[in-house]
Amino acid sequence: MHNTTEQKYLLRKITNYIRQKLELQVILTAVAADLRSFIKIDRVKICKFNPDGSGHIIAESVNDNRLPSMLGLHFPGDEIPAEIRELYLKVGVRSIVNVNTKEIGQSALYHWETAEVIQDEIHYRPVDPCHLEYLTAIGVTSSLVLPILYDDQLWGLLACHHSEPRSISTLDMELVQMVVEQISVAIAQSTLFSQIPEQTSQETSIKQIVTLLHSLSIVEFQSALAQAVTTFDGSGGRLYIKRQGFTTQDNAFENSSYASSSQSSSNNFKVYTYGKQPVMPKLAKYQLMEQYSVWQQHYKFSEYAVWAIPDIYQIHELRFLQVAFQGTKVRNLLMIPLHHRQQLLGYLSIFRDEMETESFWAGEFSSDSRVLYSRQSLNIWRESNKTAANEWSTKEIQLADKLGKQFSFAVYEEQLQQQLDKKNDNLLRSIQKQQRLVRALTKMRQNPWVE
Repeated sequence: MHNTTEQKYLLRKITNYIRQKLELQVILTAVAADLRSFIKIDRVKICKFNPDGSGHIIAESVNDNRLPSMLGLHFPGDEIPAEIRELYLKVGVRSIVNVNTKEIGQSALYHWETAEVIQDEIHYRPVDPCHLEYLTAIGVTSSLVLPILYDDQLWGLLACHHSEPRSISTLDMELVQMVVEQISVAIAQSTLFSQIPEQTSQETSIKQIVTLLHSLSIVEFQSALAQAVTTFDGSGGRLYIKRQGFTTQDNAFENSSYASSSQSSSNNFKVYTYGKQPVMPKLAKYQLMEQYSVWQQHYKFSEYAVWAIPDIYQIHELRFLQVAFQGTKVRNLLMIPLHHRQQLLGYLSIFRDEMETESFWAGEFSSDSRVLYSRQSLNIWRESNKTAANEWSTKEIQLADKLGKQFSFAVYEEQLQQQLDKKNDNLLRSIQKQQRLVRALTKMRQNPWVE
């Protein structure tokens, strides 16, 4: 039994890790080692949940002579049912399992209905046979699991495993709970620090794009497009500018080799390209992706919001793009409409490649319906997946909206300037014509006999 002085020393040690602004991975690894040594248990592991509900072990301290390492392994989302996750999230439920007695004890930090703080009430009930099978498979006889919460979400779990029967005292549970709270602080700090470089990088990119679009004697659309694609870690992009008074399907398009050029144009449009590009089949109805009606249909009500498409192969209306991008790894698309006062000026599009991932999973799954427990062992198996790149985040969509406004204003300004230049040219030609006429009339008056 540890006294409060020893507990304070451990918590102070963990707090110092956070104050030193160490990497989150370093902090979690150190916390797992310190906690395991302090409560003298065989394994402490920290599991982080993925967006799809699965999880993976990101930090661990283990007594190799007692239990095997699980560091780096992934677990499917169905191993923790939705109702259990809900209890973890809403009331911070903590579970204690004794494999020998086949009992699970649960205590909550907060009462479900009254929100009253509960520290030491533990209610025991029979544990689910599947959970017993799982613990037995990984050599665990007793366990303590606590939820790790961050930003009102279930971020992950901290699990303490022992290979022999072990009673968990209230004092130990309170200590582990305080450690978990410190982990939440470390996650918040790490998230904040990771956002600062990202925000700084985005601000720098926006400033560079603004300079290219608004601060030079000539609008550098090509360079601005390249910077925009880089900002989103894209693999390619396009800037399509349509001439006012034309639709994207007006007239025949003159340049058939646009895909291999950084810029192409006709009487009714101009296209800048950067990086990977769609290659339309020769027999395709249109040779430019912007010609297809799917974009006009999407924006027909003049609600010009960014269209963030996580997977072009999941949208039937984009089958022309599916064919055009088949020879590439492009899968994600950001379509940013350029508009001014409800007038559509064109499109800025960003492409992003799929990612090939390799995961190591614990317990190979058996699809045989005769097998009652499909994951009875922790034999490692490898899964190689080609999946779509991460979905466009809310921050990326917001950034795309900001950049869209900058490109829109630049396009509008250039078109306005071109109209003014054209009017000035026409006016100048008219003046010059009038001057020639005046000179001719004057000459005729001075010498009426000259034809």
